[in-house]
Amino acid sequence: MEFNWTTEHADLRAAVRRVLATSAPVARNRELAESGARRDDDLWMLLAEQVGLPALLVPEEHGGVGGSLVDMAVVMEEMGAVLYGGPFLSSAVMATTVLSAHPDDALSRELLPRLAEGTLTATVAVVEASGQWSREAVATSADPAGRVTGSKHLVLDGSGADVVLVLALAAAGPTWFAVESGAPGLTVTGRTTLDSTRPMATLDLRDCAARRLGEEGAGWTAVEHLRRTAGTLLAAEQVGAAGELVRRTAEYATTRHQFGRPIGSFQGVKHRLADMAVRHELALSAAYWAAWQVPGSPPAELGSLVARSYCSDALLQTAKDAIQLHGGIGFTWEHDAHLFLRRARLDASLLGSASGARAALLAHLTEGAAA
Repeated sequence: MEFNWTTEHADLRAAVRRVLATSAPVARNRELAESGARRDDDLWMLLAEQVGLPALLVPEEHGGVGGSLVDMAVVMEEMGAVLYGGPFLSSAVMATTVLSAHPDDALSRELLPRLAEGTLTATVAVVEASGQWSREAVATSADPAGRVTGSKHLVLDGSGADVVLVLALAAAGPTWFAVESGAPGLTVTGRTTLDSTRPMATLDLRDCAARRLGEEGAGWTAVEHLRRTAGTLLAAEQVGAAGELVRRTAEYATTRHQFGRPIGSFQGVKHRLADMAVRHELALSAAYWAAWQVPGSPPAELGSLVARSYCSDALLQTAKDAIQLHGGIGFTWEHDAHLFLRRARLDASLLGSASGARAALLAHLTEGAAA
């Protein structure tokens, strides 16, 4: 089978690009980050009501669109190009993925329609002080009454979410619990990170009342599904950012003159630009091949690992090259290049490192060969 874009994909891309260009260009996202606001509620409701983006991954039976990962990858690519910093990845992708993995649970039936409407935002809290995405690293605990105690780190949009889905150890093993914002015993501390456009927080929970999501002890299965899905879609966002850097740098190379010639006419610059363009195309192929696979299938696991292994490093190197090719202006605070570098650095650790993904990919391929 051969992958082809559809007219629906083209229409979706055009609609998202139009809204983001008007209401959320890089300059606007930078302004929000520097002001400390981090989030534009009017834009969020525009994305929800006019474009329906928060509903894209929500199943139809829960009031959503029931879209595919390719649909969402198109959206994420466009958001990456403008460094969108709203709660889309945390709520419309990560929290929605966890809740959708429990379609018959009462909590999912309650929250998913509100997430689809955009009237509620949520996030997930998995990682702890070690920063590791591993079952053994989970130390946050839940007692038989469902009261959660522990600390969660690197919680994306943790300060602004209405609900946090927390992974904690119950008697039977890792289990998901939903904690409402402002719940007694919950302390949320915003953290200053390298990328000010992507807000993070630390959560401290002390006997915090929570509602269980799904079967007790079965939470790690949803974590693996979350990491595959979010990893693929984060890769698509990284593709968008890398593509924008290629576009901006190529444009600069045609307008910046040195020794009476555009700098893009020099062989060394041409080679570097070609490397950036090839790197972007490879990342594009990796991300969309992963998104095209049937969720839960062996190729989906393989595709996600390939995308995570390549796209993170591709964006990071492309951002470095863009700064170099912009010369002195690329190193200034006023220029946007450093914002893309900061996003690349933070994304590189958001779901685990690229080197960790490559190690998992090697193990996956080795197991497949042995079978």
